[in-house]
Amino acid sequence: MDERECTIALNMVGTIGGARLASLIQCFGSARDALLAREDALLRVEGIGPVTVQRIAEVRDGRLLREELEKADDLGVSIVTTSDPGYPERLLNIDHPPPVLYVKGEILPGDGLAIAVVGARHATRYGRAAARLVAGEAASAGFTIVSGMARGIDSEAHRGALETGGRTIAVLGCGVDVVYPPENEKLAEEIAGNGALVSERSLGTRPYGQNFPARNRIISGLSLGVVVVEARETSGALITAKFALEQGRDVFAVPGDIRSPLSRGTHQLIRDGARLVEGIGDILEELGIENMAAPESHGSRGESSLRLSAREKRVLAALDFSPASADDIVDETGLGPRDVAVALAGLEIRGLVARALDGYVRRAKEGG
Repeated sequence: MDERECTIALNMVGTIGGARLASLIQCFGSARDALLAREDALLRVEGIGPVTVQRIAEVRDGRLLREELEKADDLGVSIVTTSDPGYPERLLNIDHPPPVLYVKGEILPGDGLAIAVVGARHATRYGRAAARLVAGEAASAGFTIVSGMARGIDSEAHRGALETGGRTIAVLGCGVDVVYPPENEKLAEEIAGNGALVSERSLGTRPYGQNFPARNRIISGLSLGVVVVEARETSGALITAKFALEQGRDVFAVPGDIRSPLSRGTHQLIRDGARLVEGIGDILEELGIENMAAPESHGSRGESSLRLSAREKRVLAALDFSPASADDIVDETGLGPRDVAVALAGLEIRGLVARALDGYVRRAKEGG
């Protein structure tokens, strides 16, 4: 097995996540050497116990890996590792990015312009309507909507995006071939056809409770910011908001009924500095994006007719038709890395810049 295959094989060990795989690679030098390591050497790695060692032994000969790859092919599921061109660039910049992603559907370069919308499973009628509205407005403005396909707010966020013809990504706490909750079977099909179902878990993984906090870091990691709609004080949505802050993402909150326990989490976020959201305008203002074009207008207008923010104009002026890295643009413009990333995402969704497989960008059009 090559390094990529060894990475996928180790990821099939359910007790190894991004942090433990990083520790194994750091200790042994590669995923391949970790997979072939002796039992006593593996046990010296922090977080690796006898159960994990036994499971590593079970995937060592490659038989289970071959079965996994064949099953993925049959299901139309792509498997990408951090070294593959199709791995989401934004996710590479978080602590311990998932070493492997299973993707049912397609992640496009334009999905880098994404907003997460998350919240309570047992949402009120107001909360469900608010999630649908915010997600629909954001999708119409060109954002991809990221959520977790859970009952309540998450499901309404996906539906809001789909209803407006937008794209949406569901990050799951189970395998992409396992529909959870089961009543979302039709929704899962629609998401895969207009975005992607994504999971770091191997095929067939059941929706165990311990999987969901970890998947929340992927929801925030894929996004420019996280919008929380209804959350109790101990809600999982607040875990996503915490990850967002740690990852340098913006946090937004929709205010709710002051009499409802489901408003306590969102109101606390607002008190702690989250941007209060009443509509897409609040999100665009906080991100510094002005008058974004809707997805269907891609390529339909010249640069001169698009109203770009000052930051976007500055980044575009720094680009020509030769590929440049994000670091090059930071040096040329004097903007911070996050400001450059936001500007590039806005320019890319308008079709004004093109991204190469190695992450470099260049102008995509003459003029302007």
